[in-house]
Amino acid sequence: MRRLGRAIERWIFRKFHPGVRAGWLTTSAGLKNRNYPYAGYGLGLLVLGLILGRSRRRIYKTSIDVDQGVTIRVLRGRRPIGETAPIP
Repeated sequence: MRRLGRAIERWIFRKFHPGVRAGWLTTSAGLKNRNYPYAGYGLGLLVLGLILGRSRRRIYKTSIDVDQGVTIRVLRGRRPIGETAPIP
């Protein structure tokens, strides 16, 4: 059962910045040991991770050879929101 919890935890934290996971683990450990400054540090990491966010704007640049086609797909997160027809 413990493995299932870790799998769910990884699935949830994969959606956030890595700082969120580090902050959550630090806060949990600090509260468990009643080390409140350590828990406060963990909360700071957690908030910083939420502010930084996971997604960054990416601009890709590439070149293609003659007689090659290309399709451009626009993603929002992991979902495609737009796609061009194959450009010859």
